[in-house]
Amino acid sequence: MRLSLITLFSILCLGLSAQSIRLTGNIQDTTSGGLMNNSVLMVTKFKDSSLVNFSRPDKTGLFKSIKVPVDTYLVVISNPNFSDKTYLLVPNKKDSLFNFKNVVLRTKCILLNEVEIVASKDKMYYKGDTLMFTADSFKVKADATVEDLLKKLPGVKVDAKGKITVQGKEVTQVLVDGDEFFGTDPTIATKNLNANSVENVQVYEKKSEDAESKDETVKVMNLQLKEEAKKGYFGKVSAASDAQKFYEGELLVNKFKSSRKLSLFGLIANTPKQAFGGRETWEYGLSNENNGNYDPESNTWTSYGDNSVGIPQTLKGGFYFNDKIGKKIKLNTDYTFKQNTMTSGQETNTQYFLEDTTYTNAQKISTTSFNQSHNFNLRWTQNLDSLTELTVKPKFVYGITGNNNLQEDDFISESDTLTRETNISSKSSSETTDANIMLKLTRNFKKKDRQFSITYQPSYYNSVSRTDMITDFRYYLGQAQDSTLKQKKTQEAYRMENNATLNYVEPLTKKVKVEISYGFSHNQNNNNRKTLDFNGIAYDALNTTQSNDFRNLRMTNRAGTKLIYEVKKYRLSLGANYRSIYQENVNATTGQKLSLNVNNILPMASANFRFTQTSNLTLFYNMQSQLPDLKQMQPITDNSDPNNIVIGNPKLKQQFNNNFSLNYYTYKPISDRNLYAGANYNNVIGEINDKTYYDSLGRAVTTPVNIDGNYYGSLYLGGGIPVFNKLFKIDYNFSFSHNNNVAFVNDQKNITQNTSISPGLTFEKQLGETEISIGGDYNYNIPKQTISLQSNQPYYSYGLNAAFRTKLFNRLNASAEANYTNNGNRANGYNINYVIVNGSIGYSFLKQKNLIVAFDANDILNQNINNQRNVQANKIVDTKTQIIKRYFLLRITFKFTSQKPKAGEEEDDE
Repeated sequence: MRLSLITLFSILCLGLSAQSIRLTGNIQDTTSGGLMNNSVLMVTKFKDSSLVNFSRPDKTGLFKSIKVPVDTYLVVISNPNFSDKTYLLVPNKKDSLFNFKNVVLRTKCILLNEVEIVASKDKMYYKGDTLMFTADSFKVKADATVEDLLKKLPGVKVDAKGKITVQGKEVTQVLVDGDEFFGTDPTIATKNLNANSVENVQVYEKKSEDAESKDETVKVMNLQLKEEAKKGYFGKVSAASDAQKFYEGELLVNKFKSSRKLSLFGLIANTPKQAFGGRETWEYGLSNENNGNYDPESNTWTSYGDNSVGIPQTLKGGFYFNDKIGKKIKLNTDYTFKQNTMTSGQETNTQYFLEDTTYTNAQKISTTSFNQSHNFNLRWTQNLDSLTELTVKPKFVYGITGNNNLQEDDFISESDTLTRETNISSKSSSETTDANIMLKLTRNFKKKDRQFSITYQPSYYNSVSRTDMITDFRYYLGQAQDSTLKQKKTQEAYRMENNATLNYVEPLTKKVKVEISYGFSHNQNNNNRKTLDFNGIAYDALNTTQSNDFRNLRMTNRAGTKLIYEVKKYRLSLGANYRSIYQENVNATTGQKLSLNVNNILPMASANFRFTQTSNLTLFYNMQSQLPDLKQMQPITDNSDPNNIVIGNPKLKQQFNNNFSLNYYTYKPISDRNLYAGANYNNVIGEINDKTYYDSLGRAVTTPVNIDGNYYGSLYLGGGIPVFNKLFKIDYNFSFSHNNNVAFVNDQKNITQNTSISPGLTFEKQLGETEISIGGDYNYNIPKQTISLQSNQPYYSYGLNAAFRTKLFNRLNASAEANYTNNGNRANGYNINYVIVNGSIGYSFLKQKNLIVAFDANDILNQNINNQRNVQANKIVDTKTQIIKRYFLLRITFKFTSQKPKAGEEEDDE
């Protein structure tokens, strides 16, 4: 029964007392008699809808009078071909008659030729804990890529190296339809996907798979594709050259069919744009495309192929495949081959500040490096039953490297006198194998939110490196005798690790649940270094201070619990981990053994408040402990740079990090305003930092030690606001950071503080096919050190930028950008100001405009350079690096797709 009208009224009220009432009325017929034959007046009780009485009309439309007891009723006048008319009747004992006069029933349905249903969605909103962006709500150019789309989203930033941040926090994983797309590299993106193929962009937090991670959760971005984009094939082939020196070539093929995705790519280039430095990883959605090798012993990356430095030669290729096998199995795999040769040059000016003197190190480095690797990933997910899932995820990396390095160091006194110099020539090679497999079993239960999971992950790492090094020492003030040191070095690093975790979640009520976890880790690390000195005839003199076989065994037991309270508007969690570590360091060379037992409790807490669908506040705290790595503990002299010698410390202890973070975000859909703000603070107890001694020749000998008193804090905010009735939009940002670092220099405590202030402003205007932006940024740094006031020299840099992109005609596109950088208060020769101007113009051919011929101009004014400053402990380091300058390319690109263009997309302007 449809309640089309509810009314309370008296048609005719007689002032007579009665225990029953009479009902009558009439209807008007607009259908040539059909209405009279099939209509009925029904009286049902309001409380239980039971039928009390009914009446049918005569030929004139008059209902026969019926009698009912005094009560509350629903009176329904009904006809199968028309909409019902319903009345709520609440009589009293004085009422005796109700007359429903001249009732008109409306037609029930109308047959329409065509109906268009339009659903209105906010541009940005929260769905549960997931931040949703409706892709079609953001205007981009017709051939825009996903990267272009992301730059339009409020609170989302994509920097020049491809790093994505949302509301100030970096995105560590990008998925396509919930699946990994060429691995899990943080800079993965899909610039090969068109923006118009994306239904929505989803951003959410998920629990980190790394139990020892600094962050409890990681930020993930998922690109949800439209249904029509999941069918067919698309891709492109492109070639560019200046017919003399520079070239680029690329091939990309994607074929999607529902859950099946197949992608092939190939790349060859010798330009910085195609060297896959961060941002270009987005273009191909590649796996593991960090340009460098990871050393797990030191927890560092050795960078190569950076698109901002050097002259690269790149060859890469690979495939990606994803599909469902039957109804229960999901397969995801990819393989990438990459080979990179890099020639680079770098000049560095380092100012050293000691208590009684200062001096300068002018350094020049030229390097030629070769890197080749094979990367394979696979993920097998199988539903064993409706509640149980098994995941098998193996990973294999094999790499070889080679480096030729020349380094010249001049040491200049405070009086500008050259005191000594060193010349280092080294040639090295390495071979590395890194493999692991993750096995995870997840069991859900019929009770909502109850879940149990068990994970086991063994891993294997082995690396062998060889280095030939010749060092010439020259002294100009008679400090020592000139000499030459020739050495051959080998290093064998081995790691075998087994990790297992158990996790159980139990809902206590609809709002409260508890999470219990246990983890065990067994880690065996061996590092055998051997250095042989040249004795005039052969390399057979063992250097005992630089040779050592060091072994480390670490067993960790971790148990934790967390209480979670969650309702629609907010989520609170409070918990702690108990961790017990047994560590054993064995110096196999000397037979010395050092063992250590560590027990600690690491608390954690978080709160998430969602005030509205477009407003969110998150607070987070946790304590983490970090053990020293093998390289820091191995008691050996590392003279890879004889002017900066490092000696390991086997007595190092763990450091503790207290991490606090706050993040707020809001978006106003109607006014298109957004604001994000946040703060981070890290207080470190017993941080592993440097204790450095400078000898009479100015050589630095550094040993890692535990030091208290270090902390790091930052504030940031940003947003966008349309002005003058949305004539144009202003994007603004501001960041502030203050760091306090304690170290020891010549046994004297040195406190280094650095304060940085960085505002920025950009004006954006989009008019049809034309986009214009003008902006600027400023960075001011205030370093302070206690060991020497001479080093307390503020420095700054600021930049101005402008860019436009437009369609001059239906098929002719043009774009240009200019960036001005000014560096001030730096060392002589490093106060560099330069302007980088790039431009491109292209014409589209064929009916679907998918053959593009373009002319690209890079660094038109020939001023490109990489210039940086870094303040460390008692030194200020200024660096400028060789980089490719002006070059021009003629580019031909052919795009192909099986998707038919929408109506109007093929039409040309007259």
